[in-house]
Amino acid sequence: MKCINCRSTKTVKNGFDNKGVQRFKCNGCGRRFCEKGFFARFRNPIRVIITAVRWKMKRMSLREISDEVADVFRIIVSHVTIWNWCMKFISLLVLWASLIDDDYKKIIHVDEKFIKVRGSKDKFAYLFVAIDSGHKVIATFVADSRTIKSAKVLMKKVGEKIIPEIIVTDKCQIYNKSCKVFGRKTKHVKAHFKAEGIVYNGKIFLLSNNRVERFNSDIDLFLHVFRGLKSFETAELWIQGLAIYHNYLKPSKINWHRIPKMITSQRQVIPQIIFWIYLSPFKLTEAELERFKIFYDLLNNIIEV
Repeated sequence: MKCINCRSTKTVKNGFDNKGVQRFKCNGCGRRFCEKGFFARFRNPIRVIITAVRWKMKRMSLREISDEVADVFRIIVSHVTIWNWCMKFISLLVLWASLIDDDYKKIIHVDEKFIKVRGSKDKFAYLFVAIDSGHKVIATFVADSRTIKSAKVLMKKVGEKIIPEIIVTDKCQIYNKSCKVFGRKTKHVKAHFKAEGIVYNGKIFLLSNNRVERFNSDIDLFLHVFRGLKSFETAELWIQGLAIYHNYLKPSKINWHRIPKMITSQRQVIPQIIFWIYLSPFKLTEAELERFKIFYDLLNNIIEV
């Protein structure tokens, strides 16, 4: 069995707990874990936990999810329990997503928007978002002020994943210097709703910032059920979870006619586990399948539990 912490195969059996569940020890990182993996300390079924997190990503409030869990699964849990599930499971999703070596487009769109976060210097905090021309979220950053320094933090996060050829922003002055993080080879285009034409590599591109504005509208709908975010740490986690949902788990990512083939494949996928349905590999190319191999191996641990 692979270690749930470092993914090493150098694990050995290490006795049983008081309920008779097999324990393991990793000789790589020294951590101990049991065969239930990440869900060892949860008293409720895994399917209930994952479904509750999915409902939260679909813009339901915590109290609405608590009511739905009681109606559908006949399990009474409080809205605080739902919040704890989301915090723990989204943190795990963020860890998994960091292991994916994705191919992003060379044209990125950057914008910022107001959100309510307790403890911000101004009346509102500022959420910076970078999204590529393929509608994939590259990086997000929640700052307490709209400054050049905050914009540079976002650009450095983007630089860890891709060096863009073109950056499209609105006419906010903070991006004039922050875009210079990538050097002179990266072009900075100022365009908002109205498309601006540029010549690049012998071709004419009409570029606007409507792509990132579209994702900002999803953020508004997602945060509508919140009564403000309590801290910058939780705000960053919620936004990262929404970005992962947008990139990989959104229903629009599914080829529904492929699901029967996926369920009957050699992977022996459990239909109730939503992530295998939402991450169907049958619409991916061979190169994309190779990039997502690590992500699928990690999700196998959930299915095996």
